[in-house]
Order: sequence, then structure tokens, then C-alpha cells
Amino acid sequence: MNKGSERAIFLQAIEEESLVDREAYLNSACRDDPQLRASVEALLAAHDEPRNMLDYPIASNADLTTSISTLSTANVQHVGMTIGPYQLMEQIGEGGFGLVFVAMQTHPMRRKVALKIVKPGMGSKEVIARFEAERQAVAMMDHPNIARVFDAGVTDDARPYFVMELVRGVPITEFCDRHGLDLRDRLKVFVDVCSAVHHAHQKGVIHRDIKPSNVMVTLHDDRPVAKVIDFGVAKAIGQSLTDKTIYTRFFSMIGTPLYMSPEQAEMSGLDVDTRSDIYSLGVLLYELLVGATPFDRERLDSAGYDELRRIIREEEPPKPSSRLSTLGGDPTTIAATRQTSPIRLSTSIQGDLDWIVMKAIEKNRNRRYESAAAMADDVNRHLLQQPIEARPPTLVYQLSKFASRNRVALATVSIVALALIGGTGVSLWQMKAAMNERDQKELALREIEQFANHVTLANSLIASAQTHAIAGNLEMASADYDSAVAQQPSYYLPWVARGQFHTRTQQWQEAADDFSRAISLGAPVDTPQWWGVGALLRMTNHDEAFRQLSQQLEQRINSGQPIRDWEFVRNCVAGPSQLSPESLTKLKTLAGQWLQQQRFGQRGHRPPPNRLGRDQDVHPLPPAVSNYIFGLICLRAGDFEEAITYLEESAQDPRWPSVGLTYAPLALCFNATNRHDKASQFLQRAQESVEQMNETFQESEVQHLPWFDLVEVEVFYSEAKMRIPNSDDRVP
Repeated sequence: MNKGSERAIFLQAIEEESLVDREAYLNSACRDDPQLRASVEALLAAHDEPRNMLDYPIASNADLTTSISTLSTANVQHVGMTIGPYQLMEQIGEGGFGLVFVAMQTHPMRRKVALKIVKPGMGSKEVIARFEAERQAVAMMDHPNIARVFDAGVTDDARPYFVMELVRGVPITEFCDRHGLDLRDRLKVFVDVCSAVHHAHQKGVIHRDIKPSNVMVTLHDDRPVAKVIDFGVAKAIGQSLTDKTIYTRFFSMIGTPLYMSPEQAEMSGLDVDTRSDIYSLGVLLYELLVGATPFDRERLDSAGYDELRRIIREEEPPKPSSRLSTLGGDPTTIAATRQTSPIRLSTSIQGDLDWIVMKAIEKNRNRRYESAAAMADDVNRHLLQQPIEARPPTLVYQLSKFASRNRVALATVSIVALALIGGTGVSLWQMKAAMNERDQKELALREIEQFANHVTLANSLIASAQTHAIAGNLEMASADYDSAVAQQPSYYLPWVARGQFHTRTQQWQEAADDFSRAISLGAPVDTPQWWGVGALLRMTNHDEAFRQLSQQLEQRINSGQPIRDWEFVRNCVAGPSQLSPESLTKLKTLAGQWLQQQRFGQRGHRPPPNRLGRDQDVHPLPPAVSNYIFGLICLRAGDFEEAITYLEESAQDPRWPSVGLTYAPLALCFNATNRHDKASQFLQRAQESVEQMNETFQESEVQHLPWFDLVEVEVFYSEAKMRIPNSDDRVP
């Protein structure tokens, strides 16, 4: 739980004049988050008692008890202190060298402010110089989206402090998700952030640590207002913010790694300029769009210091639309917080927004936007449906990147070719042999270049096809997909892209043909792009492709590799199992451990260790989906009673929009246990669910139903209808 949001809501709640107003505000701010509501109410209860809440842990909330009890003695002593006309009330933040408090200004006016002060015992020359630099940096700003500075001074014990506007808000990403802002509204708020950063740049200040927690958002007259805060690591452009020396150590890396530009991670003496903030803005926009940063947070957390810097400097992150398709968990959760469906979210990001983000986070800073204002202008052009300035990289640039990534192989080929040419003077025989070998190397080089050209052209055609599909030009999109496949027929990616396009237009047979070809070319099938393909192959009678898909799961089980995406398993149990009985038994054991991990994670506990000795990443799924997948595994393993338990639990979850998926599997289970009446009842429900899903999917304006749910419900219904005899045919 985010303690910052608790404090922000608490501080606003105590401002309400009546209990009725406070109750209304809490209903709005906490919405459907009972844990957050309980935490805030615990703070309010402690605040309303005639004692200092920091002296008495709140026993009813373990998280708050831990948080309060771990505050240092020095921090507690600050509360109640008077500094000039300011009385410290509540600590709301802590940095490397500063503490931030809510303070009450008593004169010349009475108001609440934020007061930042150097920590006790940290008054080194460097810390004080940095603190004064931040004070002067913020003082130069005069922008509605930057927190204002009211006052500054020095305490009796020679610690600098400054007083600024109290921003009652939450981090921008949390605000957007909690209030369900769609992409358009998120982009509007982001444009305001760009405007604030551009203002700072015009004043000669680089922020150098732009991230969600430094961009707070609150509602003013029902309109989101962003405030950029914390210029604690700001750097003046070409000028000195203070007459004291700020010495940035040679090997000090300033910033937050997830949002840090390559030149900040380089630490090579290269000047960090405004384009470093452009990079961080690009990462922030990336996260606003897809709910994740370009590089995986867990991977950076586990990487060593040098490896972390290498990733930031050298690795090319995926486009936002591509990152969206590789995130774990239910894609509907991310899409729901953006008021759309997974398919529409992906198609809305593809094209303009992909290009804007990728231009901002270019490794080469000369290829980024020249200013934050230029980036904001491009976002506004997208909102107005005008042509944007950002464009995909040129063919020449992509080829140069290819050559850079494969410089060792290309250099080896070139050196060998030159060596062969240089040896032609030894003898005619040697010259002939050298020329033959040289020709072979040159042919290999041409093949590499030709392959690079084909890959580049195929990717461009796929991007063009996706753009046409978004615009509704399905014929042109189909033509581009066909051309991409023709360019690279031996590479699985164009086949997968065209298969996904065919599912969008309900060309099931054509989609299954494409996915089958991709499987035969060795495509990995345990990624979100393959969700539902197992059911699709079953529905279209691609039995061999379904067997090969299941074979990949069996190999993973028998080799002890962890299963990270359980939607992949759901793919493989869409029909009668192709797994051996031994593999099915192992799979059910693994699934039981996974389900236990899911349930521990949903309760906020640490997952139990994996009993098989291999750690598995737990990608959370909604409880109904987890129970449904485990129920299907039990069905295929022949454990019908256990399958009924979990399928019924899944069917009773009102939050899952696809409960109709459970009816046909339940009918199969009841039929297998000779409860034929119940089997017939659920078979009838399954038929109604098929009809309802087909009707919903046909409504072009209502695409909330994923295509794979529709295909899966039809496959299980067909299997149940075939296995369950009509009641008139049964022998009493």
C-alpha cells in the first residue's frame, strides 16, 4: 500500500469542516479499496484523540504500526517544533538529506505549507550546497504546474530550510489509475507536466529525477492538476545556483534507475542537459500508457550495479504496444483502468504514441525531442488527429543499428575477406582458392544484409498494416500483412501478426492456418500473443498444431522449467489432453502450488516456497480466472469432483465478466460423475452463453469481450454437446 497516498488523503480529510463532508470525501478518495479506507480511518482516529499519534502505535493496522514505530527519534522530535512562523505538524517525506513536513504558518496569514529542512547531523558542505541549489532552483519557477516557494531561512542550529506550497495529491500514475482516466485524459495531464518541465528548462534548471512520485496530481474543480515537485537533484544549465561548491563525485550516479537516461548512467563526464529530462518524460509517458516502465522493475532490482548501468545504456526497450502484450497477469485489468478493452488499448497505442515515446527514449540524445515543449506539441497533434513529427527510424538508420549489434560477426567476415584478397600474390592456385573463399564470405555478407533488409521491410509492413487496421482500412491492412509474410516466410513473427489480425476480423480458419505455420517455424507459444490459440486450433481441427503446442508444455514440465504464464496452460487444456498421465500429474501438482501462491498474494502475504525447489514468478490473475484454469486442469486429469469445486467457485464470482466459460466444463464434469440432470442443465446454460457471447462480439461498438473467450466457450460447448446424450435418449 502506498503510504504517500494514505497521508495525502488523511491530510485532506482533516481539512473537511464536518463529519458529513469528511465521509463524502473518503467515499470518493478511497473508492473500492477497503484496506486504504481502513488505514486512513485509523490515522483519523489517532488524530482525533487528545494525544500525539506518533507516540502510540495503532494496533489495529500492522502496516501502520510498523511504519510509525520505525520513525527515528530525531524525526519524532521535529513534530511540534516551531521554526519562525511555522509549526511542524506531520512528516510527509524523506530524502537522502532532507525531511519534509506539513507545517502550519501562523502569521502574517494562517495556512498549511510544506517545509523542507536538512536532517540533523547531515550539514556537510556538499549537502548544504545541494539543498540551497534546490531552494534557488524552485524559487526561480513561476508556473501553475510547479510547486511554489513561499519562504526560506536557517534554523537556530544552522540548518537551511525552505517553505513551499503544500501539494495535496498522489503520484500521477496512481491518480490516473485510481480515477480511471482514459488515454486522452492521461495525455492531457502529461502535456501539463511537459509544460512545467519546459518552464524549468527555460529558467536554466534540469530536474534530473522526473518520475511518478515527483509529479503529484490532485483535483481542482473536478479537473486534474499536476504539480512537479522535488528539484533536490536539479542541475543548473550553464550557471551556478549557489556560491557554494557542489561537487558531484566522479562515480556518483544521480537519479532513479527506472527513469534514468543513458547519459546519466554513463558517468563518463558527458554533460547532462535538458534532453535527459526528455528521456525521463518518455519513460513516464510509457508508464502512463501501459502501466509498466520500459525495463522490468524486478530485473533492475536484481541486477548488479554494472549490469544495471549496461541495461540502461545499451539495451533497446520494446515499444509500448509490444510491452503491453508481454506483461503478466490479466490484460483486462490494465485496460479497465484506462476505460477500454485490451484490443482497443493496444490498437490505440500502436502508431503515433509508440513513435512519440520511442523518440523521447532514444539512446542517442541527438535523436530525441529538442525540448519538452516539442514533445508536448507532438502529443497535442496526436490528440487533434494531426500528423506528428515523430516518425519510425529510416531504413538506413535501422541497418546501421543492425550492423552495430552484429559488429563482431561483420568485422570477422570483413577481416577474413581482406586476408584472402591479400594472399592472392602467393600463387595462382592459392589466389583461386582465396577468391573462392572470399566469394563465399561476400555471399554470406550479402545474405546477412538481405536478411536485414527483409526484416526491416517486413516490420515496416506490419506497422503499416496495424495503422490501417486501426483506421478501419481492413483491405489495405490485409494487403500489408500478406506482403510482410511474403518478405519473411521463414520467420514466425509475420505469421503471428497476420494471425492476430484474422482473429480481429473473425476469420478463424485463416487465423488458425497462420498460427499453425508459426508453430511449425519454432515460435515460442507461452506469451500473451498466443492466448486462446489452443481453443482456436481445436475449433478449426488443426489437431497436429494443437499437439505441437501441448508438446512445448510437456517439455517444460519434464525439464523442470518454471511456468510463468498460466494462460499458456489454459491454451493446452482447451481440448482432451495431449499430455502423458505422468505429465498431467506433475502439472496438477505445479498448478496447486501456483494457486496457493496466487491466494497468498491476493491476501497481501508472501507466497510460500515452491516445494519442487524451483522459484516461479507469480503473475497475479483474478481469483475467478485462477480457479477456472485449475478447474480445467483437474477436468483433464480426471479429478472431476475437485474440478467441480473450483469451477463452481469461479462461476460464483460476480466480478468476472466471463463466467459463462464455466458452464460447459461443469456439464462435462457432472456427466462424467453420472449426474445427468445437472449436466443437461449446465449444457443448456452453456448454449445460452454461446449465443450471448456471439451477440456481444458482433456489436462493433462493444468489443469488451476478448476473441479467445468466444472461441473457448464454443469449443467446450461442442465437446460437451458431443459427450452428453439428450435426455430423451438416456436409458432410465
